[in-house]
Amino acid sequence: MERIKLALLYSLQERKKNFWELLADNQFLLKDFISAINELYEDGFIEMDKGKLKLTEKGKNALNKNAGFFRARLCKTCLGKMFIPEGRFKKVEKIFKRISKRHPPILTEFYQGRIRPSDTVARVAFMHACNDVADKNIALIGDDDLLSIALALTNLPKRVVVFDIDKRLGSFIENVSKKCKLEIEFCEYDVANPLPKNYLRKFDVFSSEPLETDTGFKAFFARGAACLKNFGSGYIGLTKLEVSLKRWVKFEKLFIDNGFVITDIIRDYSWYYDSEREEEREEYQKFAKLLKFDPGENPKICWYRATLFRIESLGKHSTPIPWNKRIKIIPVDEESYAHPSLHR
Repeated sequence: MERIKLALLYSLQERKKNFWELLADNQFLLKDFISAINELYEDGFIEMDKGKLKLTEKGKNALNKNAGFFRARLCKTCLGKMFIPEGRFKKVEKIFKRISKRHPPILTEFYQGRIRPSDTVARVAFMHACNDVADKNIALIGDDDLLSIALALTNLPKRVVVFDIDKRLGSFIENVSKKCKLEIEFCEYDVANPLPKNYLRKFDVFSSEPLETDTGFKAFFARGAACLKNFGSGYIGLTKLEVSLKRWVKFEKLFIDNGFVITDIIRDYSWYYDSEREEEREEYQKFAKLLKFDPGENPKICWYRATLFRIESLGKHSTPIPWNKRIKIIPVDEESYAHPSLHR
């Protein structure tokens, strides 16, 4: 906890920030971040000044005693954004942004969230740079981000199939596919259930933004791995806000124990969209009620993001759950701090 407090104090040493700016800089578990900032506020190290947090004299003195820590800061430009869309992908981004504005409203009952449209296209560009798009059969285990549409707009994949529980999403994708003359297949599917046998080992690539509980992550990964041919690859998003480093180790081990190697880890590659719909924003910001001060309204700052993993099968890989077995999924745990169900 002391490490988190120091990081917060150094972040405020640069300038005053509103709560949402500070949260966007955070690299720790959301649960611990809330506890740390409350303690700093209650103990008089920070205070509110015209809607922004700033250091008190006590906070400044604490920093002087810890000189040297947290001086090095990461460049704001994520390494992964070397794959900023250009050429073909720039045209795709323009069309995709227009389409994504009509995305069906998110449903918390399905634990949905959406990354920014530009980040979705950036993922396509990165996948293509890794030779995982052109002439590939691609499976999407869940598609809140409409990655299927961004992929299909490039006219590069051989086949794109979406596996998702949400019928509304399926209807939207099918309508866009028809209107834009894209070839996207939709399979209404709950990852808790066995994978339909006709999809077993049929794909070169899978992509997923899984649930981050132990059972949820295992189910999404297992179904993606079951879809893959030998030597296939996968793309998976994972956060630090709702997954402790102890569980990062568990998830990384899950990849390795089932015959995969981690080829790339790109920090903060996907930033989650701050919706224009007020009700959507409010749903996933209910944790703010736990603060000891009024954080004020979020001025449309994207604060929730995921690291992107690329994994690759070493050959005849396995799955942590047999493809034909059902699994009981617990969708929310004590680390799922952004989910509204914990704060009702």
